Amino acid sequence: MQRDMTGMTPRQIQDHYDKVKYAKDQKEKLDFENSLKSSVNYNTGLFGTSQSMFEQRVTKDIKQNLSLMERKRKMKLSMNSMIEDLNDEEFTRFEGTMIEWNLTK
Repeated sequence: MQRDMTGMTPRQIQDHYDKVKYAKDQKEKLDFENSLKSSVNYNTGLFGTSQSMFEQRVTKDIKQNLSLMERKRKMKLSMNSMIEDLNDEEFTRFEGTMIEWNLTK
């Protein structure tokens, strides 16, 4: 966008160049934002990810850890119930087994 600069004051010339530069910067910013938007997978909240969030390693690790925690919780409940149901002789035997197991760790 060329403009005839004859008859313009230095201030008017500077204002013209500032307007042109601002318009160029705005266009570059808009182009950059559009390129980011086009690269976003809307299944995630992350910019630039190209995978589904369920295919990422961190999600798989979390799922595995949650599964392990749930299995441990169920085992604790089962063990508590079993210990409550033991008589004195069975509990003494169980207690000895647990002590031996702890010593061999």
